[in-house]
Amino acid sequence: MRHHTLSAAALLLVTTLTLGGCVSEDDTATPTDIEVTTPTGAPQPEFHQEFVDPVVSKEITGKRVDDPKMKLSYKWQGSSYGAGSGGIIVVAVTNKSDVPMPVDVLKPKLRYNTGNNKFVDANPISAEQAGVDILGVDRPLGPGATTNAKYAFDVTPDGLWDAEFTIGNVTFKGNLNN
Repeated sequence: MRHHTLSAAALLLVTTLTLGGCVSEDDTATPTDIEVTTPTGAPQPEFHQEFVDPVVSKEITGKRVDDPKMKLSYKWQGSSYGAGSGGIIVVAVTNKSDVPMPVDVLKPKLRYNTGNNKFVDANPISAEQAGVDILGVDRPLGPGATTNAKYAFDVTPDGLWDAEFTIGNVTFKGNLNN
C-alpha cells in the first residue's frame, strides 16, 4: 500500500513540475469575456382591465352574464352561511380572454337593504372568519378557464333579500338569499 502512495506522490510531483514549465513569465492567463444574452420575443399581451358603470342584471338563475368591458363572464351560484360568521357569495368567473386574468382584477362589493330602502355596504371578512380556505381568485385564471370564486362579507344570507353584488362591471340585483 505504501508503494502505491509513493508512486502517486511521485507522479503528482512530476506532473506539476512539467506543467509548471509550460507557462513562461510572459504568458498570463486572461479570463474570456462571456456575454450572456437572453432572447427576447414580442412582449406578452396583458389582460385588459376597464371599469365603467356596471350593468345591472337580475339573472340569478345560473345563466352567464357577460362583462361589457372585460373579456369575462359571471354566473351567480348563490349565497350561503359562513362556517365561522357572515355570509359567502359564490360566483363562477370565466376568462374569455386569450391571456390569463391576474388575481387582483376583481374587487367585488355587496350592498344590502336594511329596511325602508336604506342600503348599506357590507364589509368583506377574512377567509378565517368565514371558515373557508380561499377567497376570490387565488391564481391567475387562464384563458377559457372558469373558477367558482367565493367572497365573504359580514352579513348573512338572511339579510340579502334585497341586495346588490357588483363584480367587475356587472351588478347582480334582487333577492340574493339563495
